[in-house]
Amino acid sequence: MPLLRANAAETERLGRLPEDNVTALRDAGFFALGAPRCVGGPEVDFRTWVDVVAELARGCGSSAWVATLLSMGSHWVGLLGDRARSDVWAADPHAAVCLNPNPSARSRAVEGGMVVSGRWRPMSGCNHAQWVMGGLPVQDEQGAVVDRKLVLVPMSQARIEETWNVAGMRGTGSNTVVVDDVFVPEHRILSMPRALAGDYAADHSDEPRYAISASSLVAVAQAAPALGLAAAALEHTLDVLGAGRAVGTSIYQNAIDSPSVQFNVADAARLIDTARMHADRAVRDMEQGVRERHPLDLDTRARIRMDVGTVMRSTQQAVGLLLDAGGSGGFDLGNPVQRIWRDLETVVRHQILSPDLSREIYGRALLGVEPQVSNLI
Repeated sequence: MPLLRANAAETERLGRLPEDNVTALRDAGFFALGAPRCVGGPEVDFRTWVDVVAELARGCGSSAWVATLLSMGSHWVGLLGDRARSDVWAADPHAAVCLNPNPSARSRAVEGGMVVSGRWRPMSGCNHAQWVMGGLPVQDEQGAVVDRKLVLVPMSQARIEETWNVAGMRGTGSNTVVVDDVFVPEHRILSMPRALAGDYAADHSDEPRYAISASSLVAVAQAAPALGLAAAALEHTLDVLGAGRAVGTSIYQNAIDSPSVQFNVADAARLIDTARMHADRAVRDMEQGVRERHPLDLDTRARIRMDVGTVMRSTQQAVGLLLDAGGSGGFDLGNPVQRIWRDLETVVRHQILSPDLSREIYGRALLGVEPQVSNLI
């Protein structure tokens, strides 16, 4: 974490992770947390995954986000068979896989597989990946979508277009990956419906982790950086306030004597605790599914999405309160809290982390309203 924190400003400036970060994260296995143990991966449990990513985010949100997304790529590759796993990890157990399941490519069926063309954006961590996994629709002769797939392609057969220019998570390098008429063999094609339903567990009877719905893992893992970001903001704010600072145009020569500062800090800490407790419940639900070796039902998966939405809204509000407590100096570009604020304000609007969409999904599940509004539940 000290390395990531020391390089955080440089990470933003580069728009990608510095090589020191990449080397440290890759060598420690943080780009492949979901890689199966049988191919040399760490295959960590979900609680360890969340804890590791949250700790990384205390140093640098962009680095933690990249580690999260690349590790999710390793989990999805793990759903495939031994041949695809060998393609990725036989020569390099630390090989990284960037992932975007959105069906934004096109394909045509050929003998032994598919020929794929398209653009996947955003593709976090693509600058540091050796493989890319992207989504595509499968259409019938009339053009109707009848299936969704994920295809696994070597980065050597793709190209990266520099399109990432945003206010937050600037260092993730979430650029666009382009493929043109690339052949993908059948053994490197994944069924999205099977993955989302947890059906791939039948193919890996000795690896119960794959019984979990991939969408639940995606949501919880992507929320994990918010926990570390908010914790880092609280830590920094307490350090600044503890060093002594007056509240301008007021009687308070030391901000910690101000009730409004006390209230904001207390509420921020409470919200961070709330976020952690909801993340912990979501992890417990997933771990129970693994222990019992069956996919989670819709109500549980919808509650996990609601827990994720609560994590995001709580951490977002907490950092806002900490900025209030710290005053306008928190927006100095040398202050890490403003970077944390920008990072959180960006990721809270991610489609699978959206608190508002999570509320809608959970409400419909509780009330039995169909159809659901997303297939990523």
